[in-house]
Amino acid sequence: MNESSFDLIGIFREIFKKKLFLIVLTIAALVISIIFCLLQQKQYTSETIFIVKNPMLIDRNYVFRTTSYEHKDFFAIPDDVDHVKTIAKGDGIVWHVIRKFDLAKAYGMENDDKLVKKVKGNFKAIMEDTKNIELFYTDPDPKRAAAITNAAREYLEATFLDYFRTTNKDITVSLKERIAAMSDTMVRLDDSISALRAVAGNYSQLLPARGNTISMAAGTATPQSAQAMERLQETGALKDRLAADVAAYRSLINEYEVMANGKLKIFYVVQEGYVPTLPSHPKTLIIVAAATLAALFFGCILVLIAAFYKHVMQPKDRN
Repeated sequence: MNESSFDLIGIFREIFKKKLFLIVLTIAALVISIIFCLLQQKQYTSETIFIVKNPMLIDRNYVFRTTSYEHKDFFAIPDDVDHVKTIAKGDGIVWHVIRKFDLAKAYGMENDDKLVKKVKGNFKAIMEDTKNIELFYTDPDPKRAAAITNAAREYLEATFLDYFRTTNKDITVSLKERIAAMSDTMVRLDDSISALRAVAGNYSQLLPARGNTISMAAGTATPQSAQAMERLQETGALKDRLAADVAAYRSLINEYEVMANGKLKIFYVVQEGYVPTLPSHPKTLIIVAAATLAALFFGCILVLIAAFYKHVMQPKDRN
């Protein structure tokens, strides 16, 4: 390499001249990176995989349908998967596992903000286009990593399913309140029917209807008794309608309670969270390889800068 040029062959020559320096620097980086990895706390990652089912499959209109066969997709639509994703991004799932596994004590952290940030950093959720979800959790304890992974999935399922269960429970409560009100009305109707029977002198017919001829003993038919019979018919018809509504409401309550209290599953679990046997962090091979190559590259840059200054800049300074 001459003083006025800095060609490729000259670059390799300069690097070769400083090979001892580069070898020492590279070995030093190799040793330091290995020591660094050995000093790092091992981390273990557990994974669970599940598919979100179509929530409409557990709807009472589908389970107790009275129509003919109707097609339903077995898997959730993208919006349902997005709802699960929203739950996974929230702090609710983080605080759930923090309290359940006493992570403040396990991690030795009293600051809530730092604890939440750490636990969030240990979580990883991947939503695939095929509607399956992969959930990961990383922890120094492999058993705890697996337990938290499964607990987080169960929380997601329970929270997502709670919307439908809560709706069914609210409807059930509303129906029960309505049945109680109608039952009170029927009690008052019974009192009215008793009074009307006394006026009409009719104790043999349960429901007098207009299509039926009602015979009365001679001399007992009066305008008041006829009017009482008319009101008895109307009151009886109203009570029958209320009784039919109460029976229908009780049937609905039974259906909604089945869906609200049943052990329903909205996630199809492809893979349970397992206890990992090999640490996922630190990634020793990657760290050592990256550190070694980085040291070699940095050393070459230093050598070339020194050579450039020696062969190009110094002659100019002398001139």
